[in-house]
Parts: sequence; C-alpha cells; structure tokens
Amino acid sequence: MKLHEISGKLFEPISAALRTLSLPEPQLIESQPLGLSNRSFRLVFEHKSLLLRLNSPVTDQICDRNNEIDCWQLAECAGLAPKLYWVDPEKHFYLSDWLSESATGLGRDYVPWRQLAAQVPHKLPGSALNLDPDVPTPDPTSLYPAKQLLRLMQGLQQLPKPMLDISLRQQWEIYLSRLQQMAATGNYAGAGTWAALQWLQRLHWLQQLSLSRRFDLLDACLVTHQFCHRDLSAHNLLLHNNQLFCIDFEYCCSSHPLFELAGVIACHQLAPDARQWLIGGYLSDHPCLTIGSQQALPAAMDIFWLYSCAWALQMADGQCRDGREYFGWFDNYRQLIGE
Repeated sequence: MKLHEISGKLFEPISAALRTLSLPEPQLIESQPLGLSNRSFRLVFEHKSLLLRLNSPVTDQICDRNNEIDCWQLAECAGLAPKLYWVDPEKHFYLSDWLSESATGLGRDYVPWRQLAAQVPHKLPGSALNLDPDVPTPDPTSLYPAKQLLRLMQGLQQLPKPMLDISLRQQWEIYLSRLQQMAATGNYAGAGTWAALQWLQRLHWLQQLSLSRRFDLLDACLVTHQFCHRDLSAHNLLLHNNQLFCIDFEYCCSSHPLFELAGVIACHQLAPDARQWLIGGYLSDHPCLTIGSQQALPAAMDIFWLYSCAWALQMADGQCRDGREYFGWFDNYRQLIGE
C-alpha cells in the first residue's frame, strides 16, 4: 500500500506535511479499524509511526472541525489523547502520534480494547440501577475495564468546558433540522428512486417522536454542563501502557454528564457487576449532577440511541450508493428505545 493509493487528491498536501515534519515517504502503510466514519492508517517510518486520519466529507457537514481540534488538544495536554502533530489547513486530514496497544497483568486480556465493543446493542437492565453499596465488588478481571473507563471519564470531566455548548434538546433540534434539509434538497440515499421510501419512512418516525418527558428528567438532574467527548465507544479508545486514551473528538462539546455515561454503557460489553460498579463510581458525588441522577439514566440511554438513529440517517446521504447498511444500524438502534 502506497501513500498515493490511499490519499488521492490529498497526496501532495500530506507529502508536504511529512516533509515539514522531516519525514520521508512511509516505509509501510497499514489500514486501521478505528471509528466508523473516517479512514485511518498507520504510517511506519524508520524510527517512529504516525496515525494518518482522512476525514469523511459526510462528517465534515455535521461537526465543527475547529472545535474538534481544540478539544483534542485539551485532552492531549491532560495526557488523555495522542499527540497531534499536524492539522491540514482545510481540515481534510490529521497526523497524530501512533499509540500501540499494550498492557501488562490483567490488562493483557483487554488488548485490543475494541474487543469490548458491544456486538449486539443493548438496553440498560433495571438491575444496573441497583447501586446498593453492599453489593460485592466485582472480581479483579471484570473490574479492570470498568476502572480504566472511570479513570478516563473522570479525567475528561475535569477538563475546561469547550466553547461549543450544546444541550441535549438543542442537539436533537440540530439533527432534525439537518435531516429535514436533506429531505428538502433530495440529499439522501435512494432519492428519486424506489428506495427513497426507506429513508423517508425513517425520517418520518423520528419527526413523530415526543421527547419532552425524557428531556425533562435529564434537565431535572443537571447542575451544569461539563466537557463531554460524546462518542466514547470501544472503537474510539486505545489501551496504551495500561492507560486508556481516546481519539475522534468530532462530537465533543460542553454538554450533559449523564449522556457521557450512557454512551459508555451502551457501547461496551461489560460484566453486569462491573457495569453497576462503573455507574456507581461515575455518579458518586458528581459535581455536575444532583443526587438520584441514576434514575434518569434510562432516559439518557434512550436519547443516546435516538441520536444514533439520527446519525445513521445522516450518514445515508446522497453520496451513499447503498443505504442498506445504515438503515440496518438505524433499525437496530430503534428497537432499543423505551416506550
């Protein structure tokens, strides 16, 4: 695999960036299974490796790249994200430090971290809200990933709030407005064909939803917003030297702390007792949430899956030749939303 083969029209600016960093053409290029939207590659040089991320044009439309960079650098300074070496002026690509996944002791069982990704999306069981302090501590092996996740989440929580502040209600309005604009302009998979109904039916379902009760529950337990990554899936985390690092800050902003927890619970396959431990550890004396906020967690989970539905429909835009994969994701997420 050669640089020109993966970069297309970005070959010259990427090559120029490497020259500025005093690096030659990479000796080896390896595709990486990181994230769902962008394309990532490991560039191997004689004495080091870098990660090249080619940003998705679709994601360009739904995230603030300047905010993404600001949030990445905040996390980098706190030792929670890889070092960012280069940002393309047009934000088409980034070059960052390559972190090889590594761990010792119990952590060796969790390399690579993406193995913890929930293979089948799941609802939050009622038992997860049983935060009885007398519940036995999970065994060390199953507790290890929960401890790593809690450490990362608490580290991010302490970062300065991003300038971009989005409430959960505002985010939903943004998604619906964007989808309505896509519908009005015909910028969606299957537009003008028999397949258009597949996209439009799913949009109609989203438009008919009433989320006031859920938003009210989440507003009631909120003290203030905090730094939120908002996409802490197992595919966006790396276990390096027994510490979790996060990547992909596209959806990062100042927002609701409970949504951050909901995303982690939804996207990780944890043992039930470890999941309960993580929920209790995150909510205990949380400075941005009121006492009893765990009762609003199911509402946060519903909002997470609804946002996931909206994301899948946005990904199935006019450049998408076949929207069936995104429609499948949409339908899987939809079945997890409570009545």
